[in-house]
Amino acid sequence: MTDVRTRPAGPDDALVVAGLTLQCALHRGGTPEPGFLDRFARAWSAQVRSRPAWIAEVGDQHAGYLQAAVVPALPWPGRGDAGGILIIDTFFVRPTHRGMSVGEHLLQASVGWSRSQGLAEVRMTAGKFTRPMVERVGFVPHAAAHHLELS
Repeated sequence: MTDVRTRPAGPDDALVVAGLTLQCALHRGGTPEPGFLDRFARAWSAQVRSRPAWIAEVGDQHAGYLQAAVVPALPWPGRGDAGGILIIDTFFVRPTHRGMSVGEHLLQASVGWSRSQGLAEVRMTAGKFTRPMVERVGFVPHAAAHHLELS
């Protein structure tokens, strides 16, 4: 059995998160840009509290990461200030580490953190290859979602 460790990314991990983001983008067909790592690291560091990330490690390698956005709840009658949502927007496991439960560990870490923060919900979009793993962790499909691309 492979030893997968996950941990929340902190301010000192900004370049690690930037590097994993670049690997994810390249894997999805993106192209490298000069200065991207530094630009991303600065931007993420400025938002680290509202843009949490988790890093998965196998041995001495970074195996993947999950990045999200926290949307705090506004007061609502009968609910008070409780709630909020974690929206997972980037979820990536390096191809060499797939099939080792890295993704499940990352999802479980983010769900556990969300519970500990008193959030009411975790949301993410799952593709056809990711859907079975996401559902094993406890996510359920929700057909009511719609989106509108503005570009």
